[in-house]
Amino acid sequence: MRGEICISFASVLSFASIMLLIFLHVGQINTSKVPRGISMVKVNMTGYGAALEAAILNPVQGLYTNNASAPLQAAAGVRATYEFGLYSYCAYVQDGGGQCGNQTIGAQFRPYDTITADMASNYSVLSASFIQDSTFRDSKYLGQHSKAAYWMLLLGTICAALALLTGFLKSNFTFFLSSIFAVFGSVLLLIGASLWTVMIKKSQVVLLNAVTQQPLGIEISGGSGLFIMWAAFVCLIVSVGPYLLRAPVLFTLLTAFIAGTVQAIPKVTRTGRYLYTDAGSRFYIKGIAYQEQGVVVASDDNAFGEPSTFIDPLALGDACKRDLPFLQQLGVNAIRVYSVNSTLNHDVCMNLFSQAGIYTIIDLALPLNGSIDRLSPSWSTNILNQYINTIDVFSKYDNVLAYNIGNEVVLSDSTAVAPFVKAAARDTKAYLKSKGSSVLVGYAAINGASTFREPLANYLTCDPSGSNSEASSIDLYGLNDYSWCGDSNFQASYADTTNAFSSYNVVAYFSEFGCILSPPRLWTESVAIFSSDMSPVWSGGIAFSYFPATSAQGQFGLVNISQDASTVTTGDDFNRLKTQYGLVTSFIDSPAQSAAPASSYPSCAAATTDFVASTTLPPTPNDAACTCLKSTLSCQFTPATNNYTLILGQLLDVGCSLLGQAGGSCADIGGNGQTGVYGRISDCDPTIKLSFVMSQYYEANNRNVQACSFSGNGTVNPLAPPSVTAANAAASSCIANPGAVFTPSAPATNNNVPNTGTGKPASTGGTGGASTLADPNALLGLSVMAILSVMGAVWTLA
Repeated sequence: MRGEICISFASVLSFASIMLLIFLHVGQINTSKVPRGISMVKVNMTGYGAALEAAILNPVQGLYTNNASAPLQAAAGVRATYEFGLYSYCAYVQDGGGQCGNQTIGAQFRPYDTITADMASNYSVLSASFIQDSTFRDSKYLGQHSKAAYWMLLLGTICAALALLTGFLKSNFTFFLSSIFAVFGSVLLLIGASLWTVMIKKSQVVLLNAVTQQPLGIEISGGSGLFIMWAAFVCLIVSVGPYLLRAPVLFTLLTAFIAGTVQAIPKVTRTGRYLYTDAGSRFYIKGIAYQEQGVVVASDDNAFGEPSTFIDPLALGDACKRDLPFLQQLGVNAIRVYSVNSTLNHDVCMNLFSQAGIYTIIDLALPLNGSIDRLSPSWSTNILNQYINTIDVFSKYDNVLAYNIGNEVVLSDSTAVAPFVKAAARDTKAYLKSKGSSVLVGYAAINGASTFREPLANYLTCDPSGSNSEASSIDLYGLNDYSWCGDSNFQASYADTTNAFSSYNVVAYFSEFGCILSPPRLWTESVAIFSSDMSPVWSGGIAFSYFPATSAQGQFGLVNISQDASTVTTGDDFNRLKTQYGLVTSFIDSPAQSAAPASSYPSCAAATTDFVASTTLPPTPNDAACTCLKSTLSCQFTPATNNYTLILGQLLDVGCSLLGQAGGSCADIGGNGQTGVYGRISDCDPTIKLSFVMSQYYEANNRNVQACSFSGNGTVNPLAPPSVTAANAAASSCIANPGAVFTPSAPATNNNVPNTGTGKPASTGGTGGASTLADPNALLGLSVMAILSVMGAVWTLA
């Protein structure tokens, strides 16, 4: 009797879930009473006209329509409200009348595209300038995720129906099936409901005028469909309990499955100047550099032999599988990767290394225009956006230990570059904090004379405001130190450096080590780095390098890869490092995390003749302001070639020279890390800077068309303001707050990754649970695969 009650209760809950889901699926398919009352999200546009009027200081006429029968998506006028369902959307005028768009399976939620398509062209252009780059504008993100959510809800509905039907058959096997369907249906509904909830919450954030930073008057709220969806999930998940009482074996199977597949890598965080695992044990970086060398073009400007291209090692799934056994032979717990391509898939490598207990330290810079140039430094939107794109792509992985914002950018003769590096640390750290991430922000410094080495290290962790704030401080200082050569010892090679950093306030480690000047490389420094002589100051190191790498000093590398990339041949250097790393069988677990003092961030020291960096940092790059400025420029950079990297710098030099001859100046686009003076558009993308210089020269020549040619790389902008005065006013309006420091947000589109990075998508392996939320197709595939797999297991058990 008790079993009958359980199944009846479960059936009632499953039936309730199905009925709620049926109502959910009819929302906004037409304007009749029931469908009209059910929507996933509502967008209220009634306040947008007033906000637009306040922004342009002119009356707004013709923005709205009161004709409920006016066609949609035909520039016939904006409606007062838009309500979106799973198959269509409906738009309503002030008096309540409305009509709906075409019905389609898995209709995509694209509010910005939908609404601007109803605007007259002049208002859609204005809206593009005034509405900030945000999730509300990111139609690709919202469209893909709403479509993924639809399929999750549809599959969840099917599972709920199957749970109800199989429950009526009253046998242990069918009760087991009901439990399976109820569990998977609940998971699918949870994913769908979570996706919609996140989309709505993110769409509500920062709906501000991109220029004035005032509210836009657009209100976004969840509709009744969102609450219905969550109610359906609750009903179905609660029904699992009664089903389980009739099929207790399911609980055992699920517990065994979860216990056998979930092996989370321990989380590592910083306390003061030390690293600790989430169990409270001291953590040391015992790592190796892991990146194949790109193409190196020898030139007077490339004394360090820095590559101009790169191969993303974390995008090569087969190569990672090939190399993992050798990394495990070395006993490493971390790898350092110098460049990655955020447009490629890294699931196979990152998940493989995570399961093996290997963390990653990822450099965010890329060769050429993807890094802070020590010869012509800037901290600009293209670099910040590239950093953010990489962070977002890797945010789903649990084994990212740190992001490096630069590698050997500051040299003894270029210390004025330091403020740009510190600004990069500040903004990268702020973005990570805004995402709730505890991943560390690091920098890898070149070793050199103490007259600039220690001042730089202290500068990167000081507080320019003098308020003991960590906002602009790095968390992880890396020193590329090759001072231990041959059969040396601690006193001869590391004692002075260790003493110099004895009072350092954040985590320090050797971001590269492994001298080749006194061959063979014995790697005896490996044991010293983890010894009691060094553990109070240093937290490990990275041996350089797994792959062959050529430098001015000679040949590095522990292995050779066969021509077909299938075979690894180890060398004597590999075997010696394996032996020395093998001697480090445990870490010195001191001090205890509870005894580790918190870091303090002293005021920055005054500049000296050896270290000239200003304590005034560049502003946070403002993508919205730079994009706004670009639309007002009268002469636009339109390169005659897609690969314009090489000509960009040359054209800037030519443009500034011509502008100077015409009585102008390029001060607006430049920045000086020694004086702490930064031009009002010094944070813009180099292409926008060039357009600005070209426009200034074009205006100085009374808008002579030939003055905008620049050898066929310039085009007159017909939409620019009609006069020099109007153009200057528009530019000033866009760059209303130069020098501002704020928490950056993700770029609306990923268009800042240079094409110098190569790799191939992983040929095998699936996406992990965390990665599916970023890939709707993978999410669908994973869910279907899981359902079929469990059904197959049930059939086998039967």
